[in-house]
Amino acid sequence: MFVSLILGINAHSQIEQVRYLDSTEFASKLDSMRETCSYNKTLLPQFETEILSALSYYPELDGTKIIFKEAKIKASLNARPTVGSLLFRRRSKRKYVIRIKPDTGDSVATLEKVRFNGAVGVLGHELNHVVDYSNRSFFGILGRLFNYTNKKGKREYEGEIDRMTVEKGLGWQLYDWEDYVLNKSDAKVKYKAYKKAVYYSPEEIITVMEELQEQN
Repeated sequence: MFVSLILGINAHSQIEQVRYLDSTEFASKLDSMRETCSYNKTLLPQFETEILSALSYYPELDGTKIIFKEAKIKASLNARPTVGSLLFRRRSKRKYVIRIKPDTGDSVATLEKVRFNGAVGVLGHELNHVVDYSNRSFFGILGRLFNYTNKKGKREYEGEIDRMTVEKGLGWQLYDWEDYVLNKSDAKVKYKAYKKAVYYSPEEIITVMEELQEQN
């Protein structure tokens, strides 16, 4: 079973877990992805291919207003609805911001340093936050914020989002991101410990892929 996952072969599953996404292939489709995936999106030019590649897995977000921007944040990336749209707009008209930390040399893993496969994986994770928010009422989103008031709530919430990412077919991409952060990046020990406590480990991601394969 593990070997078939490595090869990206899953004849019985509706969602194929492809081991490596070819950045050259996606770059060659950039014009078509701009037409189909960039509506209502504000992109960062330096990550355009990675962002559009991740968005191609989320057709349900085609009309959703999402702004991608660099910001000096403590995490590698995060996603949230804008306060104004959360308070004053209908659910279908909300705006979302995905903030991406620039590489400032402060020992936090950043999008700039991970390879294409891992970049698409973590962007997919953040897009699943947008999917989750867009399916929730104002009070439902407040409930998500409440999850972040304790370690158990954080773990359950982010684990749910990680699982959604795997279910989208981005399991190996998320695996590469987590493997990079924990085993290959220059991130601080404290940051890595936080990641281990809150998000799925690479091994847990493989377990979810195996479970999904067995179900299909």
